[in-house]
Amino acid sequence: MESNRELIRSAFIRMMIVNMFVMMASNLCSFIDNIIISRVLGTDALAAVGYFSPVATAVGLYNMIILGAQVLCGNFIGGGKKDQVNSLFISVFIYLGILSSAFAIAGIVFRDNLSAMLGAEGEVHNMLSGYILGYLPGIPAQALCAMLMALVAFNNDMRRSYVSAIVMAVVNAVADQLLAGMGTFGIGLASTLSSVMALAVLLPGYCRKDRTLHFTKLSPKWKPVMQAAKLGVPSLMFTMGLIVKNSMVNYTLSTHTGAAGVAVASVLSSVCCILGIVSGGFGTAFLSLAGLYYGESDRESFIELYRIAFRIGEACFITIVAVIMLCATPLSNLFFEPGSDAWEMGRRMFLLGFLFYPVNIFMSCLLNSYHAQGNMRLVNIMSAAETSMIGLMIAVTVPFFGTDAAWLSNTWVDIMCVMIIVAAAWIIKKRISSQPAVLLRLSDRFGASPDEYKEYSVKSIDDLIDVSASAVAFCKERNISPRNAFFAGLCIEEMAKNILQHGSKPGKHVYIDVRVVVRDELTIRIRDNCPEFDPRKRMDLFHPESPEQNIGIRLTARLASKIDYYSDAEVNTLIMQI
Repeated sequence: MESNRELIRSAFIRMMIVNMFVMMASNLCSFIDNIIISRVLGTDALAAVGYFSPVATAVGLYNMIILGAQVLCGNFIGGGKKDQVNSLFISVFIYLGILSSAFAIAGIVFRDNLSAMLGAEGEVHNMLSGYILGYLPGIPAQALCAMLMALVAFNNDMRRSYVSAIVMAVVNAVADQLLAGMGTFGIGLASTLSSVMALAVLLPGYCRKDRTLHFTKLSPKWKPVMQAAKLGVPSLMFTMGLIVKNSMVNYTLSTHTGAAGVAVASVLSSVCCILGIVSGGFGTAFLSLAGLYYGESDRESFIELYRIAFRIGEACFITIVAVIMLCATPLSNLFFEPGSDAWEMGRRMFLLGFLFYPVNIFMSCLLNSYHAQGNMRLVNIMSAAETSMIGLMIAVTVPFFGTDAAWLSNTWVDIMCVMIIVAAAWIIKKRISSQPAVLLRLSDRFGASPDEYKEYSVKSIDDLIDVSASAVAFCKERNISPRNAFFAGLCIEEMAKNILQHGSKPGKHVYIDVRVVVRDELTIRIRDNCPEFDPRKRMDLFHPESPEQNIGIRLTARLASKIDYYSDAEVNTLIMQI
């Protein structure tokens, strides 16, 4: 239905934008740090912070738990498992805080040993030790901040995420200026302060009991954390593959092209980090919503999300790659001396090095859909294999085809990976087809079959009568008792009417999608883009002076055996079972 398609598209775009914004703020903090360090503290200080990069990579492994928590939260919310949602949230929050604190304390206590182990010597060693002392106290706040930002869309509180990201960037920039006189310790302390302030902005949003995710007195459990970590393994595998790739790329290019090739590869990596803001926002949004729809057992929305994400991703990256190719010469001028070997190599890199993105988007859609379904084997293998294979491809091809082979290796490998993924889907589904259900490896038992559901768009109060009558007739056709069929129509009329009355605003295009599913039980789902209207908050409201107030909602509550409501990315979902 058009209404459901528009609701999915708007939720995906909003979620993608907020994730991109958060990633951009985080990268901006690092960029500002480097500028202040190079201009105020000098090259030795910049080198000291550079030595810290392996530790920063290790710290980022908390994303493994956060990524898994996103998938599980979506599954639990979509499946109406509210108790499990908050148990997961509380457990991950507490254990992530404990683990990151232990890491920070160990690093601070053994900072001199850590600096020596990282290879820093002399004055650079002292600078690195000072940076560690200032930076590591903020690791717990940084980890928890990343977690709350990743989950904020499930609370329909994305503005708070924007504010926290802005606060992080502004506080970091101001603190860098004020504390630079304290040397690298001051720069590290600025990062700590920015993370703490951003966390302070996020925490109040999770203290409201009317939110899907909120702090409660539930005792933390280790099992949900392990479940999240297991689902987050692709993040760990990708990091391991990246280490292998970078080592092989640097060795191969330094051997065959000298410092110029390594410098150009460094520029390629830097630009990919910037574009990673777009691809990361895309992937995170897709994974969060796919987990939600999979938990809801909504086959049609799952497939529609894939189609929408694929089209948006392809349009974005075909445009981005085309612009980079058109600007290859001026871009190379920014980094290298015109006419030099590095300049010509850089120009070729900008022409060839980013062609892999359109292919990568298709692969990302497929792997993230498997991830949301919990089919982890191929996801884990590909997360490590893709990046490792790129390093191997460069090592094999550069000696024979020159540096152009290095810039094309990403594309060649991604094409190979897509062929492997598609072939695996065909083997598992035992048929060759380009249909989304086959490529996504959806089980035939997942979701309702076409004859088990009916979907409607409601645009006005006048539509409700026809929609209600059609829903009643559909229920009777599916052998639902006349009594329950009548109740289904009544619930649709009452709830959709309240959504329209509370959500209609001049100038806003309202989308309301009604879905009736007759399978093991009779389920009604209403999805809309109006302001939040949770009927559960009004079910017990009774005013002696106005007994008719909320009577329709109270009646519906008695008719339904179960009612679930959640709001994410400014799209509301109400699920009733009769």
